[in-house]
Parts: sequence; C-alpha cells; structure tokens
Amino acid sequence: MKKTLAEYDIIIAGAGPAGLSAAATLSKSFSVLLIEERELGTTLASWYSYEDRVKAAALDNAVAFKTDYIHFVAPSVEHKMKDNCVVLDHDKVLKIWLDRATVNGTKFVKASFIDYSQSRRKQGFVEVSTSVGKFTARLLIDSCGQSPLVRKHKLVRRVNAWVIYGAKIKVSNNQRPLKLEYFPLNDEDNTYVGIHPFNENIINFYVFVGKLDTFGQADKLKLRFEAALSSTYPDAEIIAPLSGTIPSGILKKYAFDNVIFWGASGMLNPDGCGMGFNEILRQLPTFEAGITKTFKANRLDRRALERVAKSLRDIETMHFQRIIGAFSLYFIRSNGKWDGGVKWLNALGEDSKYWMRNEMSLVWIRNATVRLHRAVPFSETVKMVPMNELLFIIEQLIRFTFSAIVVNIGRFLGLIKK
Repeated sequence: MKKTLAEYDIIIAGAGPAGLSAAATLSKSFSVLLIEERELGTTLASWYSYEDRVKAAALDNAVAFKTDYIHFVAPSVEHKMKDNCVVLDHDKVLKIWLDRATVNGTKFVKASFIDYSQSRRKQGFVEVSTSVGKFTARLLIDSCGQSPLVRKHKLVRRVNAWVIYGAKIKVSNNQRPLKLEYFPLNDEDNTYVGIHPFNENIINFYVFVGKLDTFGQADKLKLRFEAALSSTYPDAEIIAPLSGTIPSGILKKYAFDNVIFWGASGMLNPDGCGMGFNEILRQLPTFEAGITKTFKANRLDRRALERVAKSLRDIETMHFQRIIGAFSLYFIRSNGKWDGGVKWLNALGEDSKYWMRNEMSLVWIRNATVRLHRAVPFSETVKMVPMNELLFIIEQLIRFTFSAIVVNIGRFLGLIKK
C-alpha cells in the first residue's frame, strides 16, 4: 500500500548511533522516518571497537587507528587487554549510516520528539508528536538517549552513568606513544582519562567518572578536563568538543504497544563498562531480526516487543556486570582505588577481553567470580559497597562461586567434561 507523507512503517526518534544504525538497517525492508532536533550525522561521543565487529557492520572505512591491546592503568598496577581493537572516527561512522539510510529511502525531519499516542484514526498505529507536527507509524523506536517517554512514565528502576567531558584535539609535538589508554587522575572522585588516538596529531582526549543514581552532568567535569589536558598535552589545540553520559541500569518496561526502546533509552549499556556504542554494534543484528520478525507476525504489542528487548539481554551476564559495575563505582573507597580492579583483570589474563566485549559464557562468569574473590576479598567488598548493593552482590558472588565449585568437583570426578 502506498504511504502518505505522514505515514510510515517505523518512526525512529533520535539520530545518534542507536537511531542511525537502526535506520540504516531497517530501511532496507521498511519505510522509515527519522526524527532528530540536531544536525544529522553529528555526535559528541568517542568510540573504540573491535575489528571483527567493525567488519561485520561494514564500517571499515571509519577506522582511524588500530592496536592489539587496551592499556588500563591503576595507581600501582597496569593491564594490557589483548584484542584486535580499533578507534573509530565517530563522524565517519554516522555518515556511513546516514548515507545507507538515505539510499534506502529513509525520510528525515529536523524536529524535537515530544510524545506519542495510540492513533484514533487507524488501529494498530501510533501518532508521534514533534515540534513540527504529528506523524503516523506502526512502530515507534525510541532512541533519544535520555528519553522524554522514560521520564514521563517514570520507567527507570535503577540508573548509573559514566559521565564524559573532553575534546578532539590536535597535537603538533606529540611525545607520548600512541595507545588506546585509560589512566587515573587519582583524585577524590576517581576521575579517569581516556585517550583514543587517530594518529600522532589527532586524538580524542576526555575525562570520565562513574556516578550513582543519576544520568550525571558532563559540564561539571570541564575544569578537570582542562587540567588533565594541560598536563598531558600542553600544546593541544581543541578541534571539537566531546561530552555526554553513558547510562546503565534497569527499566520497569522496555516497550509499550507499538513502541520499543533502543540504545541508551533502553539502558542497553552493561553496568561497569562504558561501551554503549560497542553494545549497539553487538546487538544490532539481533535487534533488526527481532523487529523484522514482529512485523512479519503482525505482532507489535507490548509483549511481543518486550521479547525483542529481552533478547538483547542475558540475565546471568547482567547480574555479573552489575557486580562489576558496583565495584567499579566504589573502588574509590579503597586505598588503592582501581588497583583491585586491574589486579582482577591481570588475574583473568587473556580472558579479560570478554568482559569489555560483554561476551561472557556462564563458565567464564564462574571462573571470573573466583578470581574476583582473590583480587578483592569479601572483607574489602564490605568496606567498599553500600548496603543497598551489598546484599545483591554477596548473593550473586556466592551463587557464582558455588556453581564454579560444583563444576570443578564434577570435572575432577569425571562427571563433567567441559
């Protein structure tokens, strides 16, 4: 059936990496309208990823820098997380997705997303209200980051955030080796520095902190960024700003009838890892397949869309990442700050990369839990973590540890082969 100008299969609110990636893929099969209030193809983020994921997403042309490890530094220890990593030119990533969406026929409207309602004129459709009028679609994908729908319906059950402030810089006389690196400022807030090099002269440089029970405010890190930049790259010229938050947590609902949350709106980022973009790359094929299946089944009700959202989340992995997230945000309470965390990464050895990739089997989680006990004993856990997280963490650590012991006994007795 031919669509009117204001009627689509899918409306996507928000043209960040979540919204644009969804538009680029889903527009191959569906009519798509993308709503964004800012200039299309722009972001204040900085992204690294992995060669295999970038190749699978056909984003090779956006690679600015390649390395075989991520360098994590703590006050007294360090860890080289071995993996085939790449730093991406964020502007090129968005342009690639924007071009694909355009070629596929996606329509774009520069407007603010306001709200939605079930259509009275057409059953099974929603009307999406924007600052320039209303549009109709069978499905609304909310990719707004800090979504107005999440706020309006009070959907946040729990939220933490990595808060980021920095800049893309030009360095004329770079004396530092080129590394994808994270190192601490060792201040009271446990501020870290992230360095994503493009080449010897162009670098994404930023500071970040973990915040509890808030989406955070990036501008509050401006002075820390300026001080860190001055001491690390004294001759740096700022080219463009970088800032934002990467939220993680749990929503009460991940969908309504004809509405699904995707990306930061849906708390896609795992606790303890500031990897929102990487999680989009990892989950995009699953999300596309789920949306396509619901359309084919003509099932866009809340329960069907909740199944799509839950297919992006493994409960055991979420529990474990929540444990690591709690440790990450409370390491400041220990004398060594991040020493315990980096010691745990060293204990994991080459397996540490699966944590940052969020590719963890139950066997991996069992082994990592035992190693976490060794790196950060229960006595330290009690000191670091507040009561509202402590019970959950102890329950999960005991469960994972008991499971690991049972499996190891089974292996010893020859009852379990793997």
